[in-house]
Amino acid sequence: MKEVFIALGGALLGGLLAGKLGKKKNSDASAAKKDAASAPKGYTYQWPRPAMTVDAIIVSQPTPASPAQLLLIRRKFDPFKDSWALPGGFVDAGEGLDVAAARELQEETSVDPASVSMTQVGAFADPGRDPRGWTVTVAYAALVPSTELGVKAADDAKDARWFDVSALPQLAFDHKLVVRSSLRHLAKQPAAQAIDGLPTLLRSAAAKLDGPWKADNK
Repeated sequence: MKEVFIALGGALLGGLLAGKLGKKKNSDASAAKKDAASAPKGYTYQWPRPAMTVDAIIVSQPTPASPAQLLLIRRKFDPFKDSWALPGGFVDAGEGLDVAAARELQEETSVDPASVSMTQVGAFADPGRDPRGWTVTVAYAALVPSTELGVKAADDAKDARWFDVSALPQLAFDHKLVVRSSLRHLAKQPAAQAIDGLPTLLRSAAAKLDGPWKADNK
């Protein structure tokens, strides 16, 4: 009889333990499903981030008939409507910077980007550089043999033309700073150094743009 009670007690205890374990497993599975449902789909970044733009600084080599010149567009829309600025614009979602710079150049000036070899100058990120909000621009510069590139204003540009690099008009945004840095960048490139006097000319033109750009855009 003693053995029967022991056997019954063991069976009862086993059932109770099995029930508790089963409930724990169900609870764990439910919690896991809840965690999975609330987990983000892929990686996310919750902090504010800037918009991204690109600008093209296209400078023609000087000739006996004309000085070195910079290609500018007149803006069609605000901000800085009717002001002169560099060809450029916003980078599309998923678009590479090089591709964006080539696209914007062609859209606003009709210049075939395949005829222009642009190199990246750097990024410009003063928080106050664009009245539309926090915007970082990446500048691309190129030295071209002549102004004969089929320039024609289009898209966000109401006009597009060449200006003597030593006599530029007032520029929108912080493009005074962007042009200054880009001229100094081009002066160091082998293509410019191969042309007698061109590096000095570009550095001299850049020096004329010294000073705070914000003072020009008040």
